[in-house]
Amino acid sequence: MTTLPTLFETFLSDIRPQDEHNDAYKEGHETLRDHLQTDDDVDEFYVADFLQGSYRRWTALRPQEDEKSDVDVVFVSDLSSDLDTDVALRKCEPFLDEHYEGQWEPNAHSYKIEEEKVEIDLVLTAAPSEATREAVKSLGSLDVGTALSPDNLSTVAEALNMSADGDDEWKDEPLKIPHRDENEWENTHPLATIVFTVNKNDITDGHYVNVVKAIKWWRRTKTPDVEGPTSYPLEHIVGQCCPHDIDSVAEGVTRTLEELTGQFKTEAMAEETPTLPAHGLPKTPENDVLKQIDGVDFAAFYDEAEDAAELARTALDEEDKETSRDYWYQLFGEKFPPFGSDDDSDDGGEKAMSVGSSSQVEDPSDHQFAASDS
Repeated sequence: MTTLPTLFETFLSDIRPQDEHNDAYKEGHETLRDHLQTDDDVDEFYVADFLQGSYRRWTALRPQEDEKSDVDVVFVSDLSSDLDTDVALRKCEPFLDEHYEGQWEPNAHSYKIEEEKVEIDLVLTAAPSEATREAVKSLGSLDVGTALSPDNLSTVAEALNMSADGDDEWKDEPLKIPHRDENEWENTHPLATIVFTVNKNDITDGHYVNVVKAIKWWRRTKTPDVEGPTSYPLEHIVGQCCPHDIDSVAEGVTRTLEELTGQFKTEAMAEETPTLPAHGLPKTPENDVLKQIDGVDFAAFYDEAEDAAELARTALDEEDKETSRDYWYQLFGEKFPPFGSDDDSDDGGEKAMSVGSSSQVEDPSDHQFAASDS
């Protein structure tokens, strides 16, 4: 097995957000947080705010050349879910006019704020339960730099009280976000998704988030014209398929793609989309992460993943390191560095980050919020 850890570390450092992207996220979120915490228009219903999305889960890729940095911020409010969604959302608009005049526009579930270097999706929630209120306040109390840094996974775990004796009542209580067009409040559980990522990364000895980034990069660069799962739905599939007993990113990518093609072969052959419930939510059609993906499109994606799995296996099993590197280059493209550009030993290198002992679990499915996800 040839894992090329140093080359993978170089590759991963090049595809993750760079310092200038992190700085843009940090400045955008800090400014928004300051406005939320001091503005009179939202003071009466502001509870907390916290980062969500791929940045919070440490699975973001660097923006493409024509893209701005993109960050999702959850605005936890005291507003009742008995309100019409349009009424609740309009309560945010005086705030947006005051601080982001001409820079915002409504989306189905959020407001998009467009600044020079960053786009922020501000996602409103209805009033949470008391247990969830404390959890989001704890998470929101982290400074933005801590929230962004992958070196602070254990700090995030502590903020969510992820320990064997921690109060886990919030895990059974999703947040509600408004769907403007349907005039409905929909359940979502970003905290459960964050915790799943922390636990999965811990179980895989720090490799999971890097496996996600590598596969998302393959998807972006090698199959851009193929419809099917991308972004978070793809990440959710990787979370479902990534084995726990991996020792490197190379092994993780290979075995995840192989598990994907084994697990979803029946659906792909029938041109049907599999059902994957969201973390922390019941197994119902409305909570299916892949519900927007057409079966024909999923089958086309599956065919590409099957080819990628075969290529990754060839690269992993190749004993000659330089030849192995050439196969990985075919899979990932020009960001995968040439052989000889670094110390190409099989020691050191690409390990991601571990939450240490804070999670105190052996499997993400041990948590109530993840009972339907593994």
